Amino acid sequence: MSAVSPSPTERARKGVVLAARALAEPGRAAGVAAAMGLSESTISRIKNERLDEVLLFLAHLGLKVTPASYRCIDERTFEAYQVLWEKAMSMTTPAKLIFEDAD
Repeated sequence: MSAVSPSPTERARKGVVLAARALAEPGRAAGVAAAMGLSESTISRIKNERLDEVLLFLAHLGLKVTPASYRCIDERTFEAYQVLWEKAMSMTTPAKLIFEDAD
């Protein structure tokens, strides 16, 4: 890939933002608390006091937080798709993509 990988600190910061957004959804903190068998105040303390540290720990392990709806592919597969896409786009024009029927 052409982009430089983000540092562990940057990955952790993005994870904190994702977690904070998720916990800000109405009823989400209560649901997490119930699922974990904890009080909402404990979830709040985790968010406020430990979340940065835990996500930085995970980032240094080479892990990152993504929404569960995302699907991940390995870097080599992504690069292959990128090459195929670039090749397909170089063989046609936008007008052909929009106005011509595919055979």
